[in-house]
Amino acid sequence: MLTYRLKNSLISSEDSDWKQLVLQSLGETVHPKRANGFCLAREALRECFSHLGIQLSVGELVLEGYSKVTGHDSLTISLAHTPDWGAALVAEASKFQSVGIDIEPMSRVVKPLVLARITNPKDLSLSPLSIWTLKEAVFKAVMNTGLFEKPVEFSSLQISENTWSHESGLTGFWELGNENGMLMAKAWILRSS
Repeated sequence: MLTYRLKNSLISSEDSDWKQLVLQSLGETVHPKRANGFCLAREALRECFSHLGIQLSVGELVLEGYSKVTGHDSLTISLAHTPDWGAALVAEASKFQSVGIDIEPMSRVVKPLVLARITNPKDLSLSPLSIWTLKEAVFKAVMNTGLFEKPVEFSSLQISENTWSHESGLTGFWELGNENGMLMAKAWILRSS
């Protein structure tokens, strides 16, 4: 089962905890908008864990790589954020090898040069923003497997009807939706039975 949350606000009573987490994770010179998105994604993550019966404090939102929360190896995760929104996707690691999520404002414009660089000739015909958001989510799912030493090229990822594939033979599934004016893409790889 996939659990996700989308957040655009934090609990203000925990401001000092969030500031400490940002300082510990990103340092002192991080731009305030990046820090806000960082915290929103982690608040979305905390809500996903709460939905699964796991209560975490802000200080416990420490990640191992990009795919796990320290001390919670039974779950695989992915995070995404903009300056004003954060998103998290969580799944049981026993059933899902990896997950990926991306969010983008519906107003975002993907330039033709960027689209040309990321597109695979066999991609499903979708809007430029849909292709971009899906490629980001699939990229995260692929990289969170730990199978690739270097980042894969977006053009090596093929988007088909509800599925995706990488030129290595790795395959998975995807879902696209619109929530609160944000386009959200989720991608995942199921474990073999």
